[in-house]
Amino acid sequence: MVTQSARYPIKVGLIYGCAPSGHYSAAMALADFFPAAIIEPVFINLSEVYPNLGPFVAKTYLEVLKKTPFLWNYVYDNDFVAFAAGALKNTVLSFYSQKLSTLLAAKNIKAVISTQALSAMLIAKCPALKNTPLFAVVTDFLAHSYWPSENVAGYFVPSKISAQSLIRNGADPAKIFAAGIPVRKEFLTPRDTRSERKTLGLSPHLFTILITGGSRGMGEMFSAIEALSPFFGRLQIMALCGENKALSRRLSRMQTRKKYLKIIDYTDTPSAYYAAADLIIAKPGGVTVAETLSLGKPLIIFSPLPGQEELNAAFLIKNHLAELAKNGKQLQALVKHRLDLRSQAKDELDAGQRPTERQARVLSSFAKPCAARDIVAAILEKIITN
Repeated sequence: MVTQSARYPIKVGLIYGCAPSGHYSAAMALADFFPAAIIEPVFINLSEVYPNLGPFVAKTYLEVLKKTPFLWNYVYDNDFVAFAAGALKNTVLSFYSQKLSTLLAAKNIKAVISTQALSAMLIAKCPALKNTPLFAVVTDFLAHSYWPSENVAGYFVPSKISAQSLIRNGADPAKIFAAGIPVRKEFLTPRDTRSERKTLGLSPHLFTILITGGSRGMGEMFSAIEALSPFFGRLQIMALCGENKALSRRLSRMQTRKKYLKIIDYTDTPSAYYAAADLIIAKPGGVTVAETLSLGKPLIIFSPLPGQEELNAAFLIKNHLAELAKNGKQLQALVKHRLDLRSQAKDELDAGQRPTERQARVLSSFAKPCAARDIVAAILEKIITN
């Protein structure tokens, strides 16, 4: 796809919806593995390219989630709505794609990797970009219908199961690779759990839970911590609040519980907190789950957002990769069970946390910590002409 006369390094655009986000983390993970002499990554934030469109979509999404979450489920996973959206692609998307096309040309981009469906649609539908190889990296466990089915050089999905929805929408099966969801290199380094706790100022011996709401600190994190507060002393909690400053302030007012509660604001290097945990409690964003699986940590899903996260949750539960707590009472029960197993066992560090033989087999089939490396290798093979 790239001629022998091409000058190195080749500029490859990494396009994502906004930052911080799981899409951005996935793009960063891929860039970690670019050989500097061959590929120069160019990060493109779609919300900066279209400053009015991004905030409007985000605000609308959050308002719908807050006031009428059932409506989002209807809009997101409704065949008629998807059909109507598809009818707009040739008009609305073609209009917006021109600006993106001009930007890519100005930056001398020779290939594009999209970790978000909207940017992939914009590129796939732009005639001026028909000769620019487009690679789609799906960061959820089920690919929704908004991923383009044509003009894509390669799709990279979490598993063979994930590929089925793309195939049903018309994607060429020969172009789909079950490589996994890319995670940063920092998640590939083996770490000692007790040492990480000491470094973070935590008790090395207490059962430790990481509760995260992703980069924006979304979901019912406060409710989860409230539900588990009766167990403080038997456990300690790390709360990754992301950019949610209101949540961070609210948690900081829990004065009597500070000994057992560590509040962490946004960080783009979260692996130490994952490594220090015995258990992860999170909403099931694709990258969050991939990071959890890469370290072999057990996961409890709590307060998934309507739409894609609920689909992720169903996928994970069906494949025995996570447990689901629908409310605080269920969360208490699941955590208490793990604490009781721990107190009954001699090994105080990870008793009750080791996966069964069956769970280990399932985990090994879905955990792909080297996904970013494998995706980059496949893309390099396609864009470089020997």
